[in-house]
Formats: sequence, structure tokens, C-alpha cells
Amino acid sequence: MAQENPNRFSDWLLLARKQAPILYSRARDWVDAVREEPSLIWRTPAVRYAVYGLAGVIVLSGAMRLMRAFVPPPPKGAQAAATSGDFHVVCTDPECETHFVIHRPFGFDDFPVSCPTCRKHSGAQARRCDSLTCRGRWVAPVSVDHTWKCARCGRRIE
Repeated sequence: MAQENPNRFSDWLLLARKQAPILYSRARDWVDAVREEPSLIWRTPAVRYAVYGLAGVIVLSGAMRLMRAFVPPPPKGAQAAATSGDFHVVCTDPECETHFVIHRPFGFDDFPVSCPTCRKHSGAQARRCDSLTCRGRWVAPVSVDHTWKCARCGRRIE
């Protein structure tokens, strides 16, 4: 007969119910001891660490507010930071080889895209090749030995 998987949460809950009266009696004893000797509060590690943690949160919050107070406001007429950009794309179909620009969010890397001229899904991200052969032409680079090279002239593209 297969054994069922134990439910860890229910085991924990049963243990907590079993230990609750013990915890309650210890807390009551601690409160009675603190009434007799108030300095016991600070000598209790849990209370001391809680106070240190709260003080740390307050100090960090104050430091963050102080840093924000010293940041100058943006100039009048400033625009929000850009979230998208233009990507140069070249169709890799040898019959088309159209260069076009697409506007996408930063970090876009879902290539190939469809070419507006030939309607094929063959648009690759383009780089400019400044060799004497290509003279600034936008080309789709190819990876050769872990470096990007121009597909036309073979020059290394940065």
C-alpha cells in the first residue's frame, strides 16, 4: 500500500497548537519577571535585536530621504527617459536586401522580423560596415569564429 505524502503545513499547525500553552506560560512568566526587574527587558536578546532592527530601518529611511533632498529637480521642459529606440534592419533574402528601420522597446532581440518589401520573415539586425568595399553600407553581420564579420567583404564589425 502506497504511503500518502505528508502534509507539512498540517504537521506544523498541530505542533504549534501543542506548544501554544507552553509558550503562553513562558511569556507570562517573563512579563512577571520584567515587572519585578525592568532592566530584564534590555537584557533579553529578542527585544534588543528588534530595537536594533527598528533603529536601522529608521536610519536608512532618513538617509534615503536626505539623499532625495539633495537631488536637483530636472530642468524645465525635460522629457521622460526613452523606453524604446530605432533598430536598423536588413533583409537577408538575396533578391531583396532592403534596409529599413523599426521602432521597438529597448532590449528587443526577437529577430528575424518580417521585411516590408518582400513580406518574408528574413529581417536581421543590421550593422554599418565602413570598409572600402562597402563604404558605410548597412549589412547583416555573420558570426565567424565568435566575431561578427561583414557578409559582403568579410571585414570585422565592432
